[in-house]
Amino acid sequence: MGTRVVASAAVVLAFLASATPASAHENTSEVRVVELRDRCDPASFDAAIGEGTCIPHEDADVTFAEFLTQLNPVDFGHDGWRMNPDDTEITVGDSLRAVVRGGEFHTFTEVTAFGPGCISLINGRLGLTGPPPRPCDDTLFATTGVAPGGSLTVSGLAPGTHLFMCFIHPWMRSEIDVRQR
Repeated sequence: MGTRVVASAAVVLAFLASATPASAHENTSEVRVVELRDRCDPASFDAAIGEGTCIPHEDADVTFAEFLTQLNPVDFGHDGWRMNPDDTEITVGDSLRAVVRGGEFHTFTEVTAFGPGCISLINGRLGLTGPPPRPCDDTLFATTGVAPGGSLTVSGLAPGTHLFMCFIHPWMRSEIDVRQR
């Protein structure tokens, strides 16, 4: 009798699993990770800017001097500083999680158009003029800032194209297309 009960329970469970409506699976939201990458060398960045500017990390191989020489109006900043992916698609209801993979503080800030960041030295070397697309104040860094090893989750994005940039390294950009389910 016990074997029959176990076999019957297995049949019922198999039926219930196969009978789950497709819409139940379609309503699950996902989290898409966007990596905010940098390769700052802690010793040279801290010496040039201040202690704690760059914390030790595994990809720390770009000196501050090398970083500065890569800033230009043609191809912008160093390739070691980037958002990965820089272009992706998610579905309504999905979230984005910005994660720092490096040693510097970054922002993951939604903007209506890409533009200059908050650091005038960097903007000048990149040839970016005019005001940043959003005020550079404590609120910006408190609400969209991501510390090394940290993350920031963005959810509730409406259908359409959403632009995100780092206000410290303005060539770090990501375009997110949000589609209906």
